[in-house]
Amino acid sequence: MTIKLYDTDPYKTEFDAKVCSCTPIEGGYDVILDQTLFFPEEGGQTCDQGTINDIEVYDVQITDDIIHHYTKEALEGSVHGYIDWAHRYSNMQNHSGEHVISGIVNKLFGFNNSGFHLSETEITTDYDGFLTKEQIQMVEERANQIILENHPIFCEYPENVSDIAYRSKKEIDGAIRIVTIEDVDVCACCAPHVKSTAEIGMIKIVKSMKFKKGVRLFFVCGYKAYQDYVLKHEQSIAISNQLSSPVEEISNNVERILQESYHLKQKIVALKKESIDQKAKNIETKDIQIVFEEDLDKATQQYYFNILNEHANKHVYLFVQIEDGYRFMIGSKEDANLLLNQLRNHFTIRGGGKNHFVQGTILAAKEEILNIIS
Repeated sequence: MTIKLYDTDPYKTEFDAKVCSCTPIEGGYDVILDQTLFFPEEGGQTCDQGTINDIEVYDVQITDDIIHHYTKEALEGSVHGYIDWAHRYSNMQNHSGEHVISGIVNKLFGFNNSGFHLSETEITTDYDGFLTKEQIQMVEERANQIILENHPIFCEYPENVSDIAYRSKKEIDGAIRIVTIEDVDVCACCAPHVKSTAEIGMIKIVKSMKFKKGVRLFFVCGYKAYQDYVLKHEQSIAISNQLSSPVEEISNNVERILQESYHLKQKIVALKKESIDQKAKNIETKDIQIVFEEDLDKATQQYYFNILNEHANKHVYLFVQIEDGYRFMIGSKEDANLLLNQLRNHFTIRGGGKNHFVQGTILAAKEEILNIIS
């Protein structure tokens, strides 16, 4: 069993230890110490980062209470380790923030935390019930009130947990570590936490989605929340300047522009169909229709294809230019898949269909295609 120094002092960044074993593995070494500050990947949270004797620890795992440190170089004897404090503290802020959110969700709506994931790029928590937009806003507002109220956070191993009402995502064997946020939450947890809710800084729920039979919340805390704010603030200012619009009116003005764009696109589609109708007056019926166009949306392409199909005794090829190739529709009174396979033997094609109609994309030049189908 490895002594977990992070349990007693998660704010400590340096430690001394003795190497119990150093086993060569593919790509490096599996190092076991008698004690460590390195928190392993556990409880939905990624491991600590840092060095041992100035050698990078690229991964930390735990098996049967033994913590494995993975390094590129061998270690032996007495060693000195450093924890990347910025990474550790960010994880502490975000994990404590998750406890605040989950405690609120449980107290207000009775839903249990069924999953948690904390990585460099994403922080999520799952619940076994669905939350409305208004309820999520309520949770976020209450969470930030709790931060301002500065509730203390305690981490301990009680001798007897039978009388303690605590949350837990799974059954736990052995000693149970309880994390208590005064008047907010009591939960079994193995990870390091901050000392009070004030240290969380702030909580921002950035997104939600349906997940299984409940909801998944995406959130950020502390410095990550500040970075999220800065990014979105800069984006808002940039859009505001582009629209010559006050920031508070961005949404309305973007909606107006989208509506204008939609109506313009509809007018363009109508004009293109009028142009196709004019072309249709001069289309002669023949065995094979081969047409190349430069700018048609898929619906208008289908409209043109149907007209061409009425003037073809055997096959129709309609190609609309896209980047690096064409979007095609091929029809046949016999077997369109035979025509498609003919092209597939020479070019990169994505798509398919039924006997009389196939569609997709083809990476080829007009002249190359014509050499095959003409």
